[in-house]
Amino acid sequence: MKEQILENLYVVGAGASAGGLEALTSFLSKFPAKNIPISIFVVQHLSPTYKSMLAELLSKHSSLPVTEAVNN
Repeated sequence: MKEQILENLYVVGAGASAGGLEALTSFLSKFPAKNIPISIFVVQHLSPTYKSMLAELLSKHSSLPVTEAVNN
């Protein structure tokens, strides 16, 4: 894979409680899939024992690739 260097990379952070799914999906659905130098980090407040489905749910509403960050 060829490495691409971006001069202007935008980094956006968004946080939400467990009830913020509708707002997050609406927000992510506005971004085009092509030629957008942006990384969006979404943090959701959940119980530590809850199995999150956030990545799968957001990927259905976004043309951007969605990846879940995990520990270990």
